[in-house]
Amino acid sequence: MQKNRAKGKQSYLLRLFLSTLIVISFIFLSPDFTLSATKYYYYLQVGSYRIKQDAIKFIEKIEKHEYEVVVKYKKIADQGQWYIVYIGPLSSREEANLTIRSLRKKKLAKYIAVHQEKSLISSHLITKKQVVDEKPIEAEKPSAQVSVTKMKEMTQRGIGRNMAAKKFALGYRHLYREVATEVTKRKAGSSTVTVSDSEKDDFPTSMHIDSLYARYGLTNFLEIFLEGGVGYKETSSTSFVYGGGLQLSLFEVKSGSFKGLYSNLSGSYLSGDVEYEYRSSSGNKWNKEAEFDEVSLKGELGIIGSRFAVYLGAVFLDYNETTKRNKLTGSSLVYEDEVENENSFGGYAGVEIYLTPSAVIKIVGQVIKKENIFIAFEYHF
Repeated sequence: MQKNRAKGKQSYLLRLFLSTLIVISFIFLSPDFTLSATKYYYYLQVGSYRIKQDAIKFIEKIEKHEYEVVVKYKKIADQGQWYIVYIGPLSSREEANLTIRSLRKKKLAKYIAVHQEKSLISSHLITKKQVVDEKPIEAEKPSAQVSVTKMKEMTQRGIGRNMAAKKFALGYRHLYREVATEVTKRKAGSSTVTVSDSEKDDFPTSMHIDSLYARYGLTNFLEIFLEGGVGYKETSSTSFVYGGGLQLSLFEVKSGSFKGLYSNLSGSYLSGDVEYEYRSSSGNKWNKEAEFDEVSLKGELGIIGSRFAVYLGAVFLDYNETTKRNKLTGSSLVYEDEVENENSFGGYAGVEIYLTPSAVIKIVGQVIKKENIFIAFEYHF
């Protein structure tokens, strides 16, 4: 009965969280929501050429599809003078995203980078028939596009650490965790066994989890994520673990002294089982089979830059476990325990580093009654 009540409580909390997160998300679905009132212009970099005539030929191709084109003539470190071709100005990130999809559908540009500017970019090429500012070029080399990877700082993203709308990422995560738990009910066969206060919290659950996960941006403010993998401890057998959740960005400061400050809320569900052997404090050897499920809610505050993010937050955890313990030394004994976490609140901190505009490495640690650390690698598409 107590187990059913615990399961019912968890199911209720999960439904309550999802309902609350969905309601809040509608409040923040406006992609232009920000703490800054600064007007921004968006430009899409679609081409980079050394030779003027190649640039003009490309511009004529773009202009046939009625895109507004701006061209800058600039020097790029260690690469010489280039004609940089932009489409814009565009009024919002959403208009930029729509234009990107249109360009890719028409196969007009292979590489596209989004630039956000506070002022309009003046063009060195007013019309496709006029001459670009004639600055001397020492020697014209065969035309080639500059790799946009070298020129853009970060892959397109949403607000805060969220995925951009309609974008997704795949990743791998290794997690080590230890949950401080207490036994709420114990049975030996059909009899209920009283657990003393001194020993009911002597059974923490620890494990490693290796999992693959996917993230997808529903909007620039709201993303969904799913994961699946295996749980184990040291050389024990592996068992299936799965989960998922939502992440909602509340805001990101776009300019001023607090530029890059952001906040978000997230919630996740994780379920699985793990089996391993251990020795009790009295020296007896036991085999432990644990089935667990949990709901966690997180609030986060951080700073995000061009190639990094650092953040910290608080977490609420509702953890439940059903455990079977078989004594392997001395007389045979089997316990069936119902277990929950000792303390529901904790803290965490993490860092993300962009190795390339699409490849990200993450390190996150959590403390207070649920100690864990994980390292993850993900790739943004």
